[in-house]
This record gives sequence, C-alpha cells and structure tokens, in this order.
Amino acid sequence: MNKVVTSKEEILKVCREIVSESGLPAVNMREVAQRCHIALGSLYYYFSGKDELVLETIESVWQDIFHMDHQDRQERSFPETVEWIFRSVGNAAKEYPNFFTAHSLSFAAAGKSRAKSTMDAYLDHMKSGMDAALRADPSVRKDAFSESFSESDFIDFVLSSVILLLLQQSHDCTVLLEVIHRSLY
Repeated sequence: MNKVVTSKEEILKVCREIVSESGLPAVNMREVAQRCHIALGSLYYYFSGKDELVLETIESVWQDIFHMDHQDRQERSFPETVEWIFRSVGNAAKEYPNFFTAHSLSFAAAGKSRAKSTMDAYLDHMKSGMDAALRADPSVRKDAFSESFSESDFIDFVLSSVILLLLQQSHDCTVLLEVIHRSLY
C-alpha cells in the first residue's frame, strides 16, 4: 500500500530524493505530485509553483548537507577543520551528485535571490567555522598575517579553493592542506 505524502516536510524529502537521483532540474510539480501520490492541485497548497518548490528544495538540500554540523562540535586545528568541511560537503556531493554542478550553482545565482541567499548563508556558516578554528588554533604563527594578508582574506581563499576542488570532483585536498600548513605554521 502506498502512503500518501501529506506534509511539506515529506514532500521536501521526496524532492531531495529526486535531486539525489536525477539532479535539481528534475524537480517539477508533476513528478513530485506523482511520487507523493497526491493530486497536482494538492501540491499547490504547499507551494505556489515550480519556482517556490525548487527554491525550498535547494534550502532543504543545504539543511540536509549540514545537519551533522550540530552533532559534531569537536575542537580541531584549522587544517583539520578545512579537511572536515571538505569531507562533509564532499560526502553530500555523493548523496546529491548533481547538486554541486555549475548548472545548479548558476541556477541559484541567476536572479533567484532566495536560493542565492540560502547558499550564501551556508557558505558564511562554513567561513564562520573556519574563522573560529583559525582563531582557536594555538599553533598558528603570530606573524602569519599582516595588513595585506588578513585572516579574512585567507579564509576566503581557502573556502574558494575547497569549492573549486569540489566542483572539479576532487576527492583529495592534500595540496590545499599543504598550502595552509606552509602559510600558517
């Protein structure tokens, strides 16, 4: 017996499954209604249209990616934090293989301010975690930063490098970690 999906949370779970299987472009009202075993009109009760459905799906995927963040509050050095973020987002890229493609990221940036602000909030969250780890790492050289080489600029560089590695579908951040070690210690 097929259970009818009747809550927004359950609908978004189905949407995440679609993203995991086929990518963000596969999320559409008819497919979601069919998989949820509800009438298309019932889906409009929860979402005003495809744009809202996709935007809330993007938010839901980002939330799912970082759900473990609250479970793991272990103190780490800065390089360990960077590696943990790389692995966490990399694992999410395996769960949602097409979510981190340039197409999906461009969808978020192409005039979809809500999707972009969600993505930016999670990127800011990663930067905040890196900043906290950097400031708490007692092994960082006292002269590692200067006016022209600030902690903030370094964190921006590291996060950009992590994102680039993930977009390139790299499974290794060893070179980035070596750059961090040589710059800070």
